[in-house]
Amino acid sequence: MIISTYLLSKFINLSNINIKELCDKLSNIGLEVESCYKLDLPSKVVVGKIIEKIPHPDADKLNVCKVDIGEEVLQIVCGAKNVAKDQYVPVALEGAMLPHGKGGNLNITKTNLRGVDSCGMICSSTELGLPNINEGIMVLDKSIGNLELGKQINEYSIFNTHIIEISLTPNRGDCLCVLGIAREISCIYDLNISNYRDIESGVTLGVGKILQVFTEGKIQSSLLYKALEVKQISTPLEIQLFLALNNTFSQNPVQNFIEFGIYMTGVILNVYALDSYEIISSNKSVETRLNIKKDENGFEAVFGDKKLSIIGVGNQVQQDLNTFPKIIIIEASYIDPVCISKLLFKHKPKADKNLIYRTTRGSNPELEIGINCLCGLFMDFTKCLIYSGTQEVKQDYEDKVINTTFGAICNTIGKNIEKEEIANILKSLNFTIKATCDDNFFTIIPPSYRHDIRTKQDAAEELLRIYGIENIAPMPHFYSEKSNTNPGYFHYKNQRNIANCAIGVGFVETIHYLFYQKERLKYLGYQVLKDELDLLNPINSELNTLRTSLIPAMLDSVARNKNFGYKSIKIFEIGSVYDEDRIEKTNIAFVVSGLEQSEIYPNPKGVDWDFYHFAKNISSIIGHFELKNLDSYMFNKTIHPYQSASVFINNQKAGIISKINPILCEEMDIENGFYCEVDMDLLSQKHIFAKEFSRFPSSLRDITIIIDEDIAFDEIQSEILNSNIKYLNNIYPLDIYKDISLVGKIALSLRIVIQAIDTTLKEEDLVFTTDEVLKILQCRFDAKLKD
Repeated sequence: MIISTYLLSKFINLSNINIKELCDKLSNIGLEVESCYKLDLPSKVVVGKIIEKIPHPDADKLNVCKVDIGEEVLQIVCGAKNVAKDQYVPVALEGAMLPHGKGGNLNITKTNLRGVDSCGMICSSTELGLPNINEGIMVLDKSIGNLELGKQINEYSIFNTHIIEISLTPNRGDCLCVLGIAREISCIYDLNISNYRDIESGVTLGVGKILQVFTEGKIQSSLLYKALEVKQISTPLEIQLFLALNNTFSQNPVQNFIEFGIYMTGVILNVYALDSYEIISSNKSVETRLNIKKDENGFEAVFGDKKLSIIGVGNQVQQDLNTFPKIIIIEASYIDPVCISKLLFKHKPKADKNLIYRTTRGSNPELEIGINCLCGLFMDFTKCLIYSGTQEVKQDYEDKVINTTFGAICNTIGKNIEKEEIANILKSLNFTIKATCDDNFFTIIPPSYRHDIRTKQDAAEELLRIYGIENIAPMPHFYSEKSNTNPGYFHYKNQRNIANCAIGVGFVETIHYLFYQKERLKYLGYQVLKDELDLLNPINSELNTLRTSLIPAMLDSVARNKNFGYKSIKIFEIGSVYDEDRIEKTNIAFVVSGLEQSEIYPNPKGVDWDFYHFAKNISSIIGHFELKNLDSYMFNKTIHPYQSASVFINNQKAGIISKINPILCEEMDIENGFYCEVDMDLLSQKHIFAKEFSRFPSSLRDITIIIDEDIAFDEIQSEILNSNIKYLNNIYPLDIYKDISLVGKIALSLRIVIQAIDTTLKEEDLVFTTDEVLKILQCRFDAKLKD
């Protein structure tokens, strides 16, 4: 927000206020002043009037002007396109130095331009250090004051002002105007503030003769309308300069008047041009009907023959505001910022970004101030007539009532302040204070333009910023430390610990998109999202669904890396996957391809991966797990039909481990390899409890049995270990032998680990345990001891 002391003085008397002190106090109360500088126009630049303009005899783009500066008439050669007779202009006299001239400092001297003497220079706004308002010279008008020939430009108050840039927090929509800042200053210095008064109409004809306003349904907005007959209009210099400072200056005069009115008062203003024009003296009227109702998206809008504008959002149709004379309707409006923000979140209508920036932060609901300001500008700087009266759509908004106590306010601030001082400060901010029968209780009603005040804490903050935080004695802050246990942190830490283990054994971490191609997932046999839960607006056709597995994208990376010359790959990834109902979970996946060990002595051909070496690598990362036969994975094209298994952790199915199907390897042109994908939720680190262990030696017994080849070892192991055979510590496989003579059978070698907790075992103990194992094998699995 950029303002000037010149504009502030229209509301408040700043003559006895030090500007540096003002800036410090504004920053202290929360309106941070980012910069402040004084307009410093050069000396020897005076007001002149062009009394003659003729073309240069030897240059098509130059004109020779006679410029009256009061004491004398100067001949000045000027190349500006907009120079014209009878204009009042800033004239730099001989000896003047323009610090903002082309190329830096520009010293004005008498020169000869193609045979014609030029005594001075007619200046543009930028050459004087002012914002750029056009491509030619700056034309002076009565908006800067009485134009006195020969008077120094820097003596005019509009050019003898400080420019202040203020950084506002989003909640201070009331300070997005000059009036709002003036209110704050009046509170700081206890000064009176003046507002715009009603403008007397120059027309006896009332606005009701040409305009009728109707509403349909329940309307939350407040609106105020006034009619003007504008015969001639141009943007005065005062408005040009200050709109240009805020980057809101346009080439349309009416829009400039509207923008300046909003800038000055914070009231949202708009204008509608009537399609036809009648001279008032003919006593004829133009009947216009405006209908206020909600549109198809729930926005409150103004309708004529069609939708003209959305209140708080902007005009929806183009209007002819360049040809005059014309009758125009001025509209001042207010809509609740919460209401318009919610609608804008749901819908994206054609919008004026500057306008919705103001309305969503809270505009000024004092519509009469905005209308009076705008009518005053039209009366002062245009040829116009104002119709008497107004048309109004008024809503009675409920006051925001805050019930509190003086003690609660003091406790929030941290200091006991006298009741009278609290009341006086809040009243200076235009808060209404109502006492109750109990002297300690009172009611606070914020002014209508303070949309950010809703609770007693907000009121206490308002009191504190005016009272001054530096006046609050510092106190030691008492606190008691709470447990910092954060499940999310431990979950993340567990993931990174596992990732570090994977990196430690040579895996490289990868990251892929959450999205994948749905058709590819179906082709590979993976589950896909239900159609109604799929992405509505995918990035592209190859990333048109959420991934249901990490493996497909990792296999794609293996193929890409092979094309780059990396034949042996060892990668892992931790990431989110989704089921068909779009329920998210986190998986970890590992993929290896090519050689486990590269071609180097003593293995000149390298060492290929095998299932058990891969499984051992995975176990060293995620810990102990068990393997069981696959069930529902057999349809998947990535799975090897004979070298694959389900991964179980703590008797819960956690994922899959498999060799990559060789048919898919050939299709994707990748080396043979293996993969494993596991649910991360089953890998959470748990507290380790120490278990009793035996200090006595263990004994081993190896046996070989003939058993059905279709029986999985995990069934055998579970059955034996769950039988609670005395002294049995473990059993695991050693070797498998197949022969043609063993039709449907295999020779399975097992090792039995026998150990007692509290004693050294005798030979009969070892025989007993071995016999018990053999009984179970024979009874449950029809196994026989090999001869």
